Amino acid sequence: MRWIDGQFVGGSDVVQPGAVVAPFETMGARAGVLPLWEHHLRRLGAACARLRIPFAPPPTLVAAAAELLARNGHDDDVLRLHVIPGSATPSVVMTTRARGPQRTVQLLPCITRRPDDAPPADLKATPRTFYDAVLREAQDGGADDGIVLADDGALLETAIGNLWLLLDGAWTTPPLDGRTLPGIARGLLLTAMTAAGERVAERRCDLADLHRATALAVSSAVHGPRAAGLLGQRPVGKPDTALHRVWQRALRR
Repeated sequence: MRWIDGQFVGGSDVVQPGAVVAPFETMGARAGVLPLWEHHLRRLGAACARLRIPFAPPPTLVAAAAELLARNGHDDDVLRLHVIPGSATPSVVMTTRARGPQRTVQLLPCITRRPDDAPPADLKATPRTFYDAVLREAQDGGADDGIVLADDGALLETAIGNLWLLLDGAWTTPPLDGRTLPGIARGLLLTAMTAAGERVAERRCDLADLHRATALAVSSAVHGPRAAGLLGQRPVGKPDTALHRVWQRALRR
């Protein structure tokens, strides 16, 4: 079941708008509730404004999202909200899917390069052919996710989330320099970790940092922070890190 422009319709496939740049949000649900709904809606609205897409979410949208999750049996899973530009008004599409397993993520640095015609890296939008290529490269190599490497050797993010390295006792994430998505979980973690007195940092990271880090993690609004490790190496981080504990407290507020 999908929700398209105010109606529940059959079919569950994610609508692909083709080559047109179309913003979207992917949200994690808990017992039919989307705890970060307002954060996602703000980022989606900002993306639409940037792309000059007239998007005015109806007040019934969140209730429709909860109903769609319930109809599809995905109360504790994932909802995707997509705004697809049209000739007059955009189409608003919602779909749901099962949440993947919560386990340690095996990472592989990838050499796939972003094409010039890809959407801006700091905008969550389709087409995601670049990130699909990074993910495919990583999975072909036996990993779960791929680390995006910039032309200057900087670590940026992964194909599906933000990257964290435990360096010198501080959880460190690459900066928002226009080449990295400003992840919702990333922003909440930085704020909550600082408020909790935990050491965090935003700075440029490279391959040397990747190999000297004492723990790795990836974050997304769907899963929160997850322990990670380089492919072929035993991860030293545990799921119950300070990132995980702070995330759980942040969601309960």
